[in-house]
Amino acid sequence: MANLFSKTATQLARGIDRVFAGAALNPPKLLRRRSSAESLGHDDRMRALSLIGGFYNRKEFIPRDGPFFAVPRPITPAVHHVRKLGTEGEVVDLSWASEFEPLWSIDALVSHFGTWAKKELQDAGIDPGFSAADIASLGVDRTGQLVDKYLRAHKNRNGHARWYRHAQGQRPTVVILHGYMVGEYAIEERMWPVQKLFDRGMDVVLSVLPFHGLRRSDTRGYLPPAFPSADPRFTIEGFRQLVFDHRALFDYLERMGAPSLGVMGVSLGGYGASLLSTLDTRLKLAVLFIPLAAIEDFAYAHGRLIGTSEQQDLQREAMRKANWPISPLTRPPVISGDQVVLIAGDGDHITGSSHSSKLASHFNAELSPFIGGHLLHFGRTRAFESMWRLLARQGFTR
Repeated sequence: MANLFSKTATQLARGIDRVFAGAALNPPKLLRRRSSAESLGHDDRMRALSLIGGFYNRKEFIPRDGPFFAVPRPITPAVHHVRKLGTEGEVVDLSWASEFEPLWSIDALVSHFGTWAKKELQDAGIDPGFSAADIASLGVDRTGQLVDKYLRAHKNRNGHARWYRHAQGQRPTVVILHGYMVGEYAIEERMWPVQKLFDRGMDVVLSVLPFHGLRRSDTRGYLPPAFPSADPRFTIEGFRQLVFDHRALFDYLERMGAPSLGVMGVSLGGYGASLLSTLDTRLKLAVLFIPLAAIEDFAYAHGRLIGTSEQQDLQREAMRKANWPISPLTRPPVISGDQVVLIAGDGDHITGSSHSSKLASHFNAELSPFIGGHLLHFGRTRAFESMWRLLARQGFTR
């Protein structure tokens, strides 16, 4: 009977994931034609990806203390009281100005590619006698240059987080990163056992990812969040901002007395938490729930690449190279394998077990499966058992 339930539940969860993938992750052609990046043919895509990879995938951008992930200045968030948490604490909302700036600009492109040899430029599809217009013309900037498009989203220029904090004493703190198309506090409070985490002695912080929730532009309407994007540049800059804003948040929480910090993330947030776990040495643990691990694998699996099988393989590899600086698989972890737990759904059709397996291998970490998929979690309570063991092992619970 148990095996029958498991099989039925897994099939149901996989079916729901497939419906979501078809509707949200692989939208109708009418919407996809509106995307400048996805309207490009194979040759133009390869040229664009070659330029993007040539700009972002540099040796100096790989070290975790290099110039790619800028160090934020200290923040002093505005604090808004939401409600009390019994007699032991309160819920407050934090908001602060994000001083993040994209790297990609016309001047930066000309400066970078101006150092390239003739053959390197030709291999990237750039005329050795290039002008700024030659380099900037990727066929994807119909509504302005990337830096302008990125910064005109004014709501995204403020960071937001909700803090469930104890009134007395310095407490270990976990920061939770939500998934794609979410970022609403009321939903995240039910997705994660926030009250239980608080009751066991921890402070809990729900952060809002770039271009989601309170950071989402009103002009998006019914469209999905602007990040991640079909334009790899926008996706790369979005993850740079995710790291920038969370480092600023970690700084603030430390200044407010948090003796230790951990991260948790689901799906897209699992990717962000994984990336942070290869960059920020202050982290003491990571819980990665049905995480994304490789953007190019996700794009390939969900039909976002075009052409023949050979052409899709070429696009996939070019995308991997372009995304390499923001991949959680690029740098060695800053925490050990016994400080990380991977939780994967048996019927997950969105990221799938392959993503969790890649991260488990990279972190040399425990992989805990559960019955269910990406959206429907029949066995979530049991799946979180490995999380509670990790929290106890690291001294986060009382």
